[in-house]
Amino acid sequence: MFVPRGVDVPSLDQHKTWEFTPNPKLKKGDLVSGGDILGTVYENELFNEHKIMMPPKMFGQIVEVFPKGTYNVS
Repeated sequence: MFVPRGVDVPSLDQHKTWEFTPNPKLKKGDLVSGGDILGTVYENELFNEHKIMMPPKMFGQIVEVFPKGTYNVS
């Protein structure tokens, strides 16, 4: 099945929660850019640590660091 052009379909379950661990090296005010690791989540037995990264060609300054905890995708 193909998704037509212009249609935005979420690829992950929007209600599932994930155990997030922030990158301990980052703090409010730090500058980040594409490829920087913001934190990790446990995915499954095959991929124990899934890295949450800044998208390529993006940059900015951290305005808030969420504590370790359980969050959904949004």
